[in-house]
Amino acid sequence: MVLISSWEELTKRFPQLKEREDDPKVAALKAYLASGGMLRVEPRGDSFRVVYPTKEIIDERIAKLSRERTFLLKELNKIKALDRDLSPVRLAFDPLYIKHNLKLLADGRYREAFAKLGFTKEHFLDPKARRIIEQFMNDLDYRERVLQAIEESPVYRSRSFGETILARKDTRKTIISARAQRLQRRIDEIDREITALRLLKKWM
Repeated sequence: MVLISSWEELTKRFPQLKEREDDPKVAALKAYLASGGMLRVEPRGDSFRVVYPTKEIIDERIAKLSRERTFLLKELNKIKALDRDLSPVRLAFDPLYIKHNLKLLADGRYREAFAKLGFTKEHFLDPKARRIIEQFMNDLDYRERVLQAIEESPVYRSRSFGETILARKDTRKTIISARAQRLQRRIDEIDREITALRLLKKWM
């Protein structure tokens, strides 16, 4: 029995493996050792048989990785759902958006005031923006205070009120996207490890 802890050590004992690195079975050995795994092999002429890890150990590891993959995939799908743009469908049945559009048609002063906010359809899907829109629509005093703030604030003069709120939304989307990328990278790593472990069993 020979204990192997690195690819270099394995190819030193079995140099013919260097010529077969493109073989998926050989690549699996290299990937397993590169990940910190240990092999115990039984030499058989120019080749060998892997006796450790055992099939049972490998199957347990595959099962654990599969459970992790299932969990991560569910999390990834949740995040993708958060990031999916369903604006047209949701807005078509949104009472606040419908009321807003009717008011735009019927009330010229409201239409002019609302234009100064710089709000878009997306704002109707943002909880904080919805509260502002609803109060802006129904409360004339509030509307005048908001318009005054827009006129007087250097922040709102340099960018519209709506752009300021969307900047926060863009930050949230960036965070969601980064989280999704991390989850996808880990899922890809698990897929590669499971493939390597299954190929490793072919050496037994």
